[in-house]
Amino acid sequence: MDDLQPGRRVVIRYSLEPGDTHSTSDALGVVTSADEAAVEIDTKRGPLRIPRAQILLVHEVPPAPTRAGRTHEIVSAVDLRRISAAAWLPDDVSWLHVENLRNEGGESDADLLQKGWLLRSSDSTTRRANSCLPVTDSGLGWEQGLDAVEEWYRSREKPSRVQIYSADDSSTLAPECEGLAPLLSARGYSPSEAVLLLTGSTAEAADGASNPAEAAAAGLIIDVADAPTSEHFAAWTSQRSPGDAPGSAAAFRGLIEADQPCEFVTAYAEHPDGSRSMVAVCRVVERSKWGVITNLITRPDLRRRGAGRSVVRAAAALLAQRGVRSYLVDIELGNEASLSLFTSLGATVRHRSWYAEQG
Repeated sequence: MDDLQPGRRVVIRYSLEPGDTHSTSDALGVVTSADEAAVEIDTKRGPLRIPRAQILLVHEVPPAPTRAGRTHEIVSAVDLRRISAAAWLPDDVSWLHVENLRNEGGESDADLLQKGWLLRSSDSTTRRANSCLPVTDSGLGWEQGLDAVEEWYRSREKPSRVQIYSADDSSTLAPECEGLAPLLSARGYSPSEAVLLLTGSTAEAADGASNPAEAAAAGLIIDVADAPTSEHFAAWTSQRSPGDAPGSAAAFRGLIEADQPCEFVTAYAEHPDGSRSMVAVCRVVERSKWGVITNLITRPDLRRRGAGRSVVRAAAALLAQRGVRSYLVDIELGNEASLSLFTSLGATVRHRSWYAEQG
């Protein structure tokens, strides 16, 4: 059952006794662990372990709302960060939680409870794949938790980096990471420029397009594919630093292709001779009934001609066709063009994040 992957919020209908389909119950919560024998979910009443043989129905549901309002405006910052992280996970991940530490020596990382602080490491240079994300209480305390983070990255010969975030569009940290601020400062961590997380309605962003093709501006065609091309990678890696590690390009490719299903929405310019050239592209991943838009890029010489807007509208139309009502996107504060594009399509800033790196 694909919906029973750790981190997903689900409703499970299960039989109270093996083989009895008449006496049933429903449970709502986030999957924290799953193996061949049973699934554990974190419910309002605490952890619940359900034998797989007694599961009758599973339905994935969006994160819990925090207040009344439109879907994309009522989900908490920590749930948005969890969704964003799930769309960009490297192979080397671990969950820092006191219960996992007590059970060290288990069969595999798949046995880890999916709660606490998410540790991510990759040979790529992307910060989201090389940072610790506080999601829930680690059970260790702030100082001991940060000690463990630093040791985890030290063992990989990498600098310790923590992604901290606010609960809204301000500089006030969310409760999930607020206790880290004085420790990070005392230990010489330096924060990056703010990264804004915006959310929006897919129907609003589609701006009248009922399918991806209808989003194309004049002179463009839209293509949706389930795999990127060499032309896509050439565009994404064109600004790589010459000092990047030799394996960083391969690691980046692995990140791009890792989340399945994911799709690549591309705007091509058609030429009189019948050929076409790529103008803009973005990557679209569906997680927890949300769309996550990443890796939006437009050819520098063809910007401000509607290609980027066409791609985003097409991505939104693609999601809306599938019944996905909300999407999110992370944009650096200094990327004025992307911020202007998404806000013009109705997206709003929900919170900010910073990458604090140890000097």
